[in-house]
Amino acid sequence: MKVIVSGIVDLSTIDYPKKCSAVIFLHGCNMRCPYCHNLNHILGHKKEMTVEELFNNIDFFFADAIVISGGEPTLQKDAVIEIAKYAKEKGFPVKIDTNGTRPEVIEELVKNNLIDYVAIDVKCKFDKYKEFVKCKEDGEEIKKKILKIIDLCKKNNVFVECRTTFVPMVMDKEDIEEIAKTVKDCDLYAIQQFEPKDAYDEEFKKLPMPKEDELKELGKIAKKYVDRVVIRTINGVFEI
Repeated sequence: MKVIVSGIVDLSTIDYPKKCSAVIFLHGCNMRCPYCHNLNHILGHKKEMTVEELFNNIDFFFADAIVISGGEPTLQKDAVIEIAKYAKEKGFPVKIDTNGTRPEVIEELVKNNLIDYVAIDVKCKFDKYKEFVKCKEDGEEIKKKILKIIDLCKKNNVFVECRTTFVPMVMDKEDIEEIAKTVKDCDLYAIQQFEPKDAYDEEFKKLPMPKEDELKELGKIAKKYVDRVVIRTINGVFEI
């Protein structure tokens, strides 16, 4: 079968915690997050190839794990399944990055022992979803789907991370508190520093980057609900 790929990073030290990974960016996305740093590239570049051709294009000299990312990789369900199978056959642990809107794909990965780590991007307060990320689905419906994925992972011993990119002036501590309350059963909650220079929306390029101290205070709010909280910034990762 053919997969539609927008890019490959042969070696990343940040996409799979505590591992060096090769990252596969699958084409397409069902959201238009205004702060996204790679949406233009994901939508503007695509190449069809077989899974075998895909892996032959990756230099595995240092990588010891595979990350399937996007865009939204679960839009290509069959491709995700085949990539994960191939990676597992080669002995690689597999992580997937998702916005949580296709829990049925994660369920198939989990039930077939094809996934080790699921990272869910939780964008904002759920009543803001439609306006903020321009998605078709209602925020409450997405909330149910995210909770389904967390429950699925916890019951099957798959590490599940939830993460939020904090954007000043359009988000506040109420967003973080509501998200943390919702995803309280995840293994890790990460608050990520918004970087305006690469934002998809031109207006968001004018917004300030949140300061580390501000993010750490938000982390303390999240820590009331989630056992393990980290802050990811351009200067590194900080445990709260």
